[in-house]
Amino acid sequence: MDSLKVAIISDSQAYPSLNDWGMGRVKKAFELLAPMKPDLVLAAGDLADGTNYETFRFYRKLYDEYFPGVPMLACAGNHDYWAPAGMKRDPEEIYRNFCEIFGQRNEAVWCEVVGGIPFISVSEDIADNRYSAEVLEKLESAVRKAVSEYENKPVFVMTHYPPAGTMVGSGDSLTRGGMREIFDRYPQVISLSGHTHWPLEDERSIWQGNFTAFQTSTLSYGCMSDYSFYNACGGVIIPFAREVGQVMFMEISDQEVVIRRFNVEDKREIKPHAPWRIGLPYTPAKAVYTAKRRETSPAPQFPAGAMAYFRYDFGYLYLVCDPAEHPDLVHHYRVRVIECGKEEKLLADERYVAMFYRLKSFADGKEVFRLPGEVIRPASRCRFEIIPVESFGNEGRALTFEFDIPSASGFKCGRPDCPQE
Repeated sequence: MDSLKVAIISDSQAYPSLNDWGMGRVKKAFELLAPMKPDLVLAAGDLADGTNYETFRFYRKLYDEYFPGVPMLACAGNHDYWAPAGMKRDPEEIYRNFCEIFGQRNEAVWCEVVGGIPFISVSEDIADNRYSAEVLEKLESAVRKAVSEYENKPVFVMTHYPPAGTMVGSGDSLTRGGMREIFDRYPQVISLSGHTHWPLEDERSIWQGNFTAFQTSTLSYGCMSDYSFYNACGGVIIPFAREVGQVMFMEISDQEVVIRRFNVEDKREIKPHAPWRIGLPYTPAKAVYTAKRRETSPAPQFPAGAMAYFRYDFGYLYLVCDPAEHPDLVHHYRVRVIECGKEEKLLADERYVAMFYRLKSFADGKEVFRLPGEVIRPASRCRFEIIPVESFGNEGRALTFEFDIPSASGFKCGRPDCPQE
């Protein structure tokens, strides 16, 4: 067959106005994706952020302007069920409106066949944002039916929450452990999910084992949850989080699935030299995107002559350094703070997200670490060890410098006050 083209978006968390950040990003995504002429558009949940009915209608009207006649398949996410302050939350009514506006039956599990390929959409149980036993039973029935009717074809399953223990951001098995157990029985399954808000530059965004799974990032703000990063809000929402506005475009042929990634603000393809490729028919023996990638990924290193600088600004302490280098990307840095003296004392060992996901127009070529001033003693001398770490956890050699700490009555805590700081 000719290749089937599929656009994928998720997590806009929008309101019904183009002045809204999320809906403005949806428009930019549609402007980027429409010229690629998709045969199907998938939306992996969190389309709205509380003004549900108005947002769903606005979203659909905007969609029809850019993709007239192109089918759309959506699943509901946790934000889609929220209600504005002071308004009674009626999840069943919200989901009825969701299905009506996006042209789906009022069922938690819904299947569309486009171009001879089955696409299954799953919305979590409307009562408590979990995949209930009833929903999981319907999901397995739909997968089993699709696998038997479309032998050797991929069976795409779209959920908002990811299956447990697969790609980055999927470690919490509370609501989706049962889904993983189902997919493990069907190698034809290709799971795609939202919710994590993870930057697509991170190659752990795709995973393969008994089946294939990948996450779809976000049009709203970026997150990472595998470490508690010192320069992230609450350890989850990353610095300059609004610069992570990303979508995907997928081409499905008889031989393979090719997945390309884009940043909608830059109108830029992410890693155009390295789209994800899934050979068909898939078997676990063909798995490429596994944890074994760590074994072949080199440790990042600082270039010869790399420098670090100490800075004291308005009560805060900073380290500024030249970035380390890696064939793919430096994911984060460990910064160890050691007080010098007769007996050295480790004051802090913190992780800082690297800026690999930033818009190209804003990237400044330096790494800046706001230090934990509450543990650093004025008028002391400290050694700072900056250790680069790549996505799979391999650590490079430390860049080490000693600096005299200025005299002061004390220093401010380094954690950011807001995610955009």
